[in-house]
Amino acid sequence: MPVSSARGAGRSRPNFRDEAFVVRTHKLGEADLILVLLTKEHGIVRGVAKGIRKTRSRFGARLDRFSRVNVQLYPGRSLYSITDAATVATYAPPLIADVDRYYAGSAALEMAQLFASEPSAADEIFLLLDATLRLLSTDDLCGLTPVSVVDRFVLQCLDVAGWAPSLVDCAQCGAPGPHRAFHAGAGGAVCVRCRPPGAFTPPPQAMRGLWMLSKGRLGEAATIFGDANLAATAHDLLLAHVRQQLEVPCPVYAAL
Repeated sequence: MPVSSARGAGRSRPNFRDEAFVVRTHKLGEADLILVLLTKEHGIVRGVAKGIRKTRSRFGARLDRFSRVNVQLYPGRSLYSITDAATVATYAPPLIADVDRYYAGSAALEMAQLFASEPSAADEIFLLLDATLRLLSTDDLCGLTPVSVVDRFVLQCLDVAGWAPSLVDCAQCGAPGPHRAFHAGAGGAVCVRCRPPGAFTPPPQAMRGLWMLSKGRLGEAATIFGDANLAATAHDLLLAHVRQQLEVPCPVYAAL
């Protein structure tokens, strides 16, 4: 009797252990969850955690969305089965206790899943996500707001993907900047000659703040984004660029 392709595919995949973050969950039946994992070595993996929604589940606390865990996965027909989980690091308590940090952390998980869809980038995205959640769990956030912490993460992910916006020189002709206009479809900052219709003219400090974030100069970025209007404008510029590049919804990040 021939073996179905689904069963054959399931058997051909090996079981493995890896570190992971839970980036998304879906309910399955009355007690199970489908977990979307960003793993350190295997990219995005989907697995079932049996009985995780039961009160006495041994997985419940360990597979928290803001924890770095070591998981054991066995292949099934279409999904892996998560049979063991151990906490490596947890950033959950400070994020769950503060609504702004919680939504920022949730947005970071959302964006990590989107950017890690390319397997070659997944390991870098994993490490960037770990650093971002760690920063969100600190007391002072290096002086940044939770939204700006996530904006920094998104800039880092865009750089890994090769889609980083130009924030100083003209994205079209390379003319040295800084330039006043920004157009997401053109790739970021644009000079007067390359400026397309519909380009936005933000306050210069908004783009400068994003540039500071992209270079890891967090103290200087925090000083600029101490002005809430500049921080909001910078976030909107980055969101427009992300939408242009990814062409998929990012509702949690967009709602920040």
